[in-house]
Amino acid sequence: MGPTGIPSPCSLVGEVMANGPVSSGLIEMHLRVPGGSAGQPTFFPGQFAMLNRPGASAWTFGRPLSILAWEGGVVRFLYRAVGRGTRELAGLGAGSGLTFLGPLGNPFPAETGGLRPVLIAGGVGLPPIWSWLQLYGARAGGPALACFGARSVEDVPWTLVGDRWRVAVEEALAAGDGRASTGLVTELVTAELGDSALDGACCVMACGPWPMLRAVRDLAAARGWPCWLSLEEHMGCGYGVCKGCVVPLREPSADVGWRPATCCQEGPVFPVDALAWDVMQPEGSP
Repeated sequence: MGPTGIPSPCSLVGEVMANGPVSSGLIEMHLRVPGGSAGQPTFFPGQFAMLNRPGASAWTFGRPLSILAWEGGVVRFLYRAVGRGTRELAGLGAGSGLTFLGPLGNPFPAETGGLRPVLIAGGVGLPPIWSWLQLYGARAGGPALACFGARSVEDVPWTLVGDRWRVAVEEALAAGDGRASTGLVTELVTAELGDSALDGACCVMACGPWPMLRAVRDLAAARGWPCWLSLEEHMGCGYGVCKGCVVPLREPSADVGWRPATCCQEGPVFPVDALAWDVMQPEGSP
């Protein structure tokens, strides 16, 4: 069910075309890069790129950003300014240069095998799920259910989710605001599906914070649905050298029943059953 012909990563120098907020906490950047081969896919949903400042201003490690879209030589990213690097990214204006290494990582499956896709994104985990819906939603095995979760209505990038997504926010809604429901996004998924979804009729793809992913795991397991998760780990290099993004994968032949794997190389997308959940800490690392 996975995509074939995954493009090889390339190292490029790009130019910022636009970079600004799309919600109270999320920023969208458009980066112009030299185009790929005509007729060939530039990326698959779930892949990411490592961005860095060029020359003497470069950071020790690049910043991994999931790719939202890549069309006409322009790569779109959605990110949150949470540390030194992403705060510097947020301050870049049009014309600024950035080095780009990507696309990197293993993506979500492109086909669902006739199963209806249930797509779940939380916060800055929107890009891989949004891009999957844009590229593959129309050819899936039934109308996709796409649900997005955020802390507040102000934190929702409404220009991206539009009417195609169901939205849940954790903070109480203002009276008369019908754009979202109050609660967790997994609660919204359960409410939307109700009793109409038969076991085995759906598959799940999700990206978001670890508490959300654990809830998604339980939701999928309770209904017997195949499930893939895109993990948000700290990646320093993007190609498995720094070991900053190690996650535990099940390995029955190993003495301890699991093995360490770099998220950037073997992920960031994993089948839910591949992860050794019993040895994970609350934030995912072994």
